[in-house]
Amino acid sequence: AFFENEMESSKKSTERTKALDTVDGLSDIFHKQRNKGTLESRKTDKTKKTTRSLVMTSMPSEKQNTLIQVVKKFGGFVFTDHVCDTTTHVIAGNPRRTLNILLGLARGCWVLSFDWVLWSLECGHWIPEEPYELSDHFPGAPIYRLQRHLSAGEYQQELLATLPTMFISQHSQPPCDKLSEIVQLCGGRVSKTLRQAKICIGEIAGKKNPEMQSVSEKWLLDSVTQHKVLPLENYFLVK
Repeated sequence: AFFENEMESSKKSTERTKALDTVDGLSDIFHKQRNKGTLESRKTDKTKKTTRSLVMTSMPSEKQNTLIQVVKKFGGFVFTDHVCDTTTHVIAGNPRRTLNILLGLARGCWVLSFDWVLWSLECGHWIPEEPYELSDHFPGAPIYRLQRHLSAGEYQQELLATLPTMFISQHSQPPCDKLSEIVQLCGGRVSKTLRQAKICIGEIAGKKNPEMQSVSEKWLLDSVTQHKVLPLENYFLVK
């Protein structure tokens, strides 16, 4: 399915440069805020011990077994099958664009290569994640992550916040419920009724409002991957 494909190589360098410009700005803010470190936040950290969860994706069984043993040795994580609100790390055996990768991006998780696990094992402890972030494959990863770090309280991504209400086809791939989750995590609005929406994602049967903009699911997946609202017209479905 197209949501597991890597992005075209011709777009990588341009999007990577734009993403890094944004990340540089966010990093400056992040370091300033972190250095301020208030007493209240330290108290909160001590009293609020949330269990971090880790998700494996595109990972063969031998790598899964290695990761399980490393987590058992170093601690700090529990495993979940799907990205959820406690997930902080998504570890990819291969950099394919899976649903867990997309949900990890939208939730501001670390999206890392398996090398992070191997080098942590080599060093005897969890090492800094940044060198192993899969930002070449998923340019938006460091932007989402830094925004999550900078957020006070509940993290809410706003990538799709300014767009009209969307309707998602029941026959969409990835499944409708997962696409709805991604849209809402990115600040977008989803309607269960077609007539209340201005953008339709995926194929639907029957007549549509002539003002409705119908686009392929790939528009959403590419936009989330790049942390950029891409032009709808590049993804229009044939009427």
